[in-house]
Amino acid sequence: MLIDSKSTTIQVYDDPGRMELKSQFIDLRAKGYSYQKIARRLKVSKSTLANWSTELEGEIASLRAMELEALYERYFLTKESRIKLLGEQLKAIQTEIKSRSLKDIPTEKLLDLQLKLYQALQEEYVEVRPLSDQEIEVLDG
Repeated sequence: MLIDSKSTTIQVYDDPGRMELKSQFIDLRAKGYSYQKIARRLKVSKSTLANWSTELEGEIASLRAMELEALYERYFLTKESRIKLLGEQLKAIQTEIKSRSLKDIPTEKLLDLQLKLYQALQEEYVEVRPLSDQEIEVLDG
């Protein structure tokens, strides 16, 4: 808080350190940390954090959504990546099956896995069709 020497007006400036704390709070809250853990880490009271939570609710929700999306992309590959991965695994199994003779007992297990991969690939299939004139108009806006 600064007092202007030319007048009696008091001007309040946001403390850059406080803004950094709020930014860290948003990040930690979006990652799911509790008020207690955040309070210890930032050395701020839980009541202050509760007030910030109300004030910064939109920013926290937005960052949480981005965090969840990033986790989803990291652990649940995109459809294209899943299809490529299933295809690569299927090729490896087919190559291994071709190299085996009927005397090898684990061949049944490989055949079972091959069937499961075929089924998984079928589930990923999306029929491609041309867009109708109406759909094209909607896309053109």
